[in-house]
Amino acid sequence: MESSVNPSPSNRFRALTGLARRYAALAVTAVASALASPALANTITFEAATLGASFTGPVTEDAFTYSTLSGGLVIKQFGNPGKDGEGNQTLGGGVLKIVSATGGGFNFNALDFAAFDVFRPGSQTLTVEGFIGGSSVGVDQYTLANTNDVSKGTYANWTTEAASALAGKTISELRISLTASSAGTGFTFGENIDNVVLTPAQVAIPEPSSLALLGVAAAVGASSIRRMRRRISATCFRTARLPD
Repeated sequence: MESSVNPSPSNRFRALTGLARRYAALAVTAVASALASPALANTITFEAATLGASFTGPVTEDAFTYSTLSGGLVIKQFGNPGKDGEGNQTLGGGVLKIVSATGGGFNFNALDFAAFDVFRPGSQTLTVEGFIGGSSVGVDQYTLANTNDVSKGTYANWTTEAASALAGKTISELRISLTASSAGTGFTFGENIDNVVLTPAQVAIPEPSSLALLGVAAAVGASSIRRMRRRISATCFRTARLPD
C-alpha cells in the first residue's frame, strides 16, 4: 500500500512532470501577454505646424499626418498648451483630415476641445467622424459652453473629450469639423482643438521577431520538461533499487 507521506516513485514522477508542464505553460503565456500589450498612444499637438491664418498642410507629427480637407483652418497660439487648430473665421471654418503616416489603421481616443465666442452666448458642437475605405464607421459629437476668456493666453474652457461612438473602432481616416464665423456675419466664434490622441491599430499577425520569441519560450519550456523527466527517472530508479 502506498503511503500518503511517502508516495510511490510513479506518483512522484506524474506529479513533478505535471508541475514542469505548468511552469512551461506559464512561461509561454507570459511572453504572449507581453506581445499582446496595447500600442502606445500618439498625440497631435500642432506644434509641428506653422502659425498663420491659412493652414493647408500636410504636416506629419508623431506618426500621423494632418491637413485641410475643405474650407479654411488656422493654427493659433491658444492651445492647451502651445498651439492649437482652429476654424478660419473669415472662411467659415473647415475640416481637418488625419491619417496614419504609414497608411495603417488606427483608433481615435480623445482630444481637447474649446469653444470661443466673443459675445459668449450659448454653446458649440464639435463633430468628429471616422472612416475606413471611404465609408463612415461612426460619429462623435461634443457640445461645450462658449468662453470669451483668453486672459491667460489660452482659452479658459479647454475640455478633454473621450471617444464614444468611435471608441475601439479601427479607422483609416479621421475628419474633425471646425466651424467658425467672422464679425462680418454678425457673429465671431470658432471651434478649437488640441492634443488629438490616436493609437495605431494592433496587427493580428505577429511579426517574425514576435513569433521567434514565442518559439524560444516554448523551446525553453520543453527543455525544462525533458531535464526534469530525466532527473525524476533517475530518482525513481534509485528509489526502486533500495531495499524494503
